[in-house]
Amino acid sequence: MRSARHGRPIPGLHSRAFIMSPTPGFVAVPAAVVAELQALLGPDRVVTAEAEVETLSKDCYWYSPVLKARLQERRAGAAVKIATVAELKAVLAAAYRHDLPVTVRGGATGNYGQCIPLCGGLVVDLTGLDRILAIEGDVVTVEAGARVVHVEQAVRATGRELRCLPSTWVKSTIGGFISGGSAGIGSITWGGLREPGTIKRLKLLTLEAEPKELVLEETDTLRAFHAYGTNGVITELQLRLAPARRWDQIAITGPDWAVVTAFARRVAYDDGIPKRLLSLLEPIFGASFKPLRTWLPAGHAFIWLEVDQTATDGLAAEARAAGLNVAQIIPYHEPKRQPMLMEYGWNHSTLWMLKAHPGHTYLQLGLGPNFEEQAARLQARFPGQVHLHFEFVRGRRPTGEFGLVIPVLIPVIEYVSDAHLREVIAFAESLGIASNNPHTCYLGEGGTTPALQAQIKLKAATDPKGLLNPGKLKGAAVPPGLAEAMPQFLEV
Repeated sequence: MRSARHGRPIPGLHSRAFIMSPTPGFVAVPAAVVAELQALLGPDRVVTAEAEVETLSKDCYWYSPVLKARLQERRAGAAVKIATVAELKAVLAAAYRHDLPVTVRGGATGNYGQCIPLCGGLVVDLTGLDRILAIEGDVVTVEAGARVVHVEQAVRATGRELRCLPSTWVKSTIGGFISGGSAGIGSITWGGLREPGTIKRLKLLTLEAEPKELVLEETDTLRAFHAYGTNGVITELQLRLAPARRWDQIAITGPDWAVVTAFARRVAYDDGIPKRLLSLLEPIFGASFKPLRTWLPAGHAFIWLEVDQTATDGLAAEARAAGLNVAQIIPYHEPKRQPMLMEYGWNHSTLWMLKAHPGHTYLQLGLGPNFEEQAARLQARFPGQVHLHFEFVRGRRPTGEFGLVIPVLIPVIEYVSDAHLREVIAFAESLGIASNNPHTCYLGEGGTTPALQAQIKLKAATDPKGLLNPGKLKGAAVPPGLAEAMPQFLEV
């Protein structure tokens, strides 16, 4: 047999294979293995048709032109759809026997290519593993494939709510959010997902001859958090909940960026206002939000707020007194009804803008308390190229104490070249702005940390052949012959 590089079969795999991609390092799924999987799951849940495998091999990586250029040809050799943990164990055991890379897929709403296989093999779709197992007090126990929207609706029916959820909550799975996400709606109060106490327990399966269940508790769960499924397949989660509030939604606009920003700052830093969302956006974003255009006067910057209904009247009056326009108040309703401002914040803002402005991309930047000055200097250095969108999250002070408000800038920027992206990021960092590079699908490309080392150590124990989403976790072993097949991304 020949090398698997450039789409050729690799040693140990049968020559009769479903070879669907010529990308370097591609590992095909042999016909005999397809038949074995069909015997386990039934023919309807083993996918080999090229168009469907292509769909199941992709996420929202196209937000980044860097990722799009390097990942659009990458795909699996086949995909399977799982409905039970027992089925998942059997599939993982088969992958281990046949040396097949395994990439786990949830709702595929990630933006970094988290669930795009770099070297073929199997995509394992977990959306059928979707039971809500228990809601007991302030803890929900749920299978990894459950959609976030269904979990939120179920817990709200008991007087609780998720501490943090993504703007993609309708499509996202809860396991995918934990495996590939970091923050979202609610983070202005509760912080990111990695804050101790939010994730109570994770159950994982190892990828071995006989897959084992591993249980991680409390802070130990961070070893598998935001690991892209590289060091264990999450099957079940326990998350702590918050008391449910009656959230009103408020849209506030104004023609003067400084006045709108000052109001956003005051609300963001006021701990006395219960809030779940605060988004601050420049006028250009408003023209992209087609369903909301009638609310948003041309040339107005705007704020999205989701606040406890007890704060609504006071905030509306304060905004009007500051000369701002209260464009819309959407009273609390259970269940939520359209329009939902949360679906026009976070990376949904980016989605709407990229659709309206081809040739643009985005960054993820953490600013300081002087965020207005930092953002102004960034725009001055790259005039007309950087469009401002802020979210606000709760984090930790240098002392380790929780409660620091962190302005997060998710600017949409004109894409000129990879070198230009590096220049923008380097200048931002020279201003004291922290950058989380969204133009790579590798964890740890920015350098090693204790958290990364803990993830690598877990992978060594759970994935002895290095078959789980190989290549995504920098510093971890990959199967022989595949290391040189991995694409290079934007290194900063």
